[in-house]
Amino acid sequence: MQKGKEVVRCSSSPSDIQSHSLTPEHQASPLEDPSPQTLPSTSKVPSTKPQPWKDLFAPSKHPDSSLIFFEPLIVNGVPRAKPPPEVAAVGAQEWEKALVVFLVGKKLPGRQVKDILERKWGKVGTLSVHTSGNGVFLVKFDSPQARDWVIDNGPWDVWGYHLVVRRWSRDMTLVLEECKTIPVWVKLSRVPVQYWTKLGLSYIASVIGKPLYMDVNTTKRHSLSFARICVEMEATSSFPGTVVLEMENGCTTEIGVEYPWKPAACSLCKVFDH
Repeated sequence: MQKGKEVVRCSSSPSDIQSHSLTPEHQASPLEDPSPQTLPSTSKVPSTKPQPWKDLFAPSKHPDSSLIFFEPLIVNGVPRAKPPPEVAAVGAQEWEKALVVFLVGKKLPGRQVKDILERKWGKVGTLSVHTSGNGVFLVKFDSPQARDWVIDNGPWDVWGYHLVVRRWSRDMTLVLEECKTIPVWVKLSRVPVQYWTKLGLSYIASVIGKPLYMDVNTTKRHSLSFARICVEMEATSSFPGTVVLEMENGCTTEIGVEYPWKPAACSLCKVFDH
């Protein structure tokens, strides 16, 4: 009996004993010879058939994913794409209720901007936020009323940074390069009522910059204490505090100009967001 114990003790290393001592019923008797190890099966595992190369380019199941081939136009031996005008017209209809927005002085991840804009603007209608790159976002609304509400209730900011808001147009680039002009809301006070018209306010605001649009209260003349107008300002602008208006009788009067938010411009490079 003592000899059998010594055989077991010599033929098994501590690691072998430890690895098999999971439960008492799996322990071998000291008198029994160690069980021979089971060799791995030599039977071959059936190999899976490789996926055909063409299946990697199988069409998507989405109904709008398929495309059509059109013969290119050859100009001086170089192929050129030339869609008919109605292609651009139909495509533009999809974005005619959209706004182009970007932050001045800050670039945030698209997911954060999307969440913030949905909280701020989602209460007036359904919207979708599309990242164009380089901090520019295209926000598409389901109605022009929702889009105009956003414009009329500006200016907007995200985490204290001014959010530039513009109506989308076909000729608008979605790449933010050197920002030499920027839309700014201004308040014009002491405007004579006979000039409280679209043309009259356009003449006055043109002294400051390029007039873009009025807010809803100014358009409907709910209050004549001040006119609120969005003006595209140049980085070289001095942002005047008054505008001289020469009236129909030859007399002049000063129109007060206030800027709820004034962008900072680099005095050397003459650009915004520098």
